[in-house]
Amino acid sequence: MTRRGSKAEARRADLFRSSRIAKLLSRGWIKEASEIPADAIPVDPDLVSFGSERSYSHPAYFRDYTFLCSDCGVPGVWTAEDQRWYYETTKAASYQVAVRCRECRLKERERIREARRRAGHDPDGK
Repeated sequence: MTRRGSKAEARRADLFRSSRIAKLLSRGWIKEASEIPADAIPVDPDLVSFGSERSYSHPAYFRDYTFLCSDCGVPGVWTAEDQRWYYETTKAASYQVAVRCRECRLKERERIREARRRAGHDPDGK
């Protein structure tokens, strides 16, 4: 990437972050910008589905989350960017968190697909 490109990318990232922080401040989710850690991604209140505005708690930012896979016990990291996508794009509830590593998630998905097929339900429409 060229130097000019990296500067433009940095400006876009700063604008992205500052606009989200401004929304959080205006909604009263945070009292000052310093509440958002430098390594975290601020939440966009317009895109998340964490319950009502009067909810007692809702995260103001996404940060890498370390967990142990519930199936194989291997430590994993649910990145802040993956959380942003999950909560803002799919509108998942705030209490849903990662519990399986990628490999075990794929195995579980295949296990469910096979169980549905054996039960006479064909999710693929074949």
